[in-house]
This record gives sequence, C-alpha cells and structure tokens, in this order.
Amino acid sequence: MLFKLALIVSFTGIFALFVISEKIEIPEKSIDELSENDIEKDVKIKGTVTKADNKDKIIVLEISQPNTISVALFKEDNLTIEKGKEVEVIGQVDEFNNQLQLIANEIKVID
Repeated sequence: MLFKLALIVSFTGIFALFVISEKIEIPEKSIDELSENDIEKDVKIKGTVTKADNKDKIIVLEISQPNTISVALFKEDNLTIEKGKEVEVIGQVDEFNNQLQLIANEIKVID
C-alpha cells in the first residue's frame, strides 16, 4: 500500500514539473538592454548575423539589431550559420575581455 502511494505521488510530481516547465518562458531582450546585471542569466535575442566564424567545435557569431553582441555556440553536429541570416538565440549572458557575450544553448534560423 505504501509503495502504491509513493508511486502515485512521484508520478503526480513529475507531471506537475512537466506542466510548469512548459509555462516557463525565457525573456526576449534587445542587445542594448543587456547589462552586467544579466551575467549568468538566460535570455533570448533576435538579430542578423553580421559575422560568422565556423571552427571545428565552436561557431562564433556577431549578431546585430543594430547594436552587436558576440555569440559562442559549441556545436555537436555539422552546423553552419551564414552571414546575413536572421536568427533567434537563447543563451546565457557572459563576459569575455570586458565585453558582454552570449553562450548559446539554442540557435534557430528565422525564415
């Protein structure tokens, strides 16, 4: 009996976490809204790729909106992103060489 109760409570908790995770949305910001207060926070930005440096394990992009920010993406497969494409980036704000940058978790090319 106690095992059944524990199983029911576990499945109820997993279902609740699933429902809650579907409701969580990462805030979209413009590049000029980003500050040092956003370091280590997840954000979503949209912009145009003005520079793309595809290397073996990493892609470094420059995204413009008109302000620019560098975006680093550690790639797992044969992904290439070209200059001029409109993209949506979800990632964590970081600082490198006294400049804000994004460490991308997800990049979508917008058609």
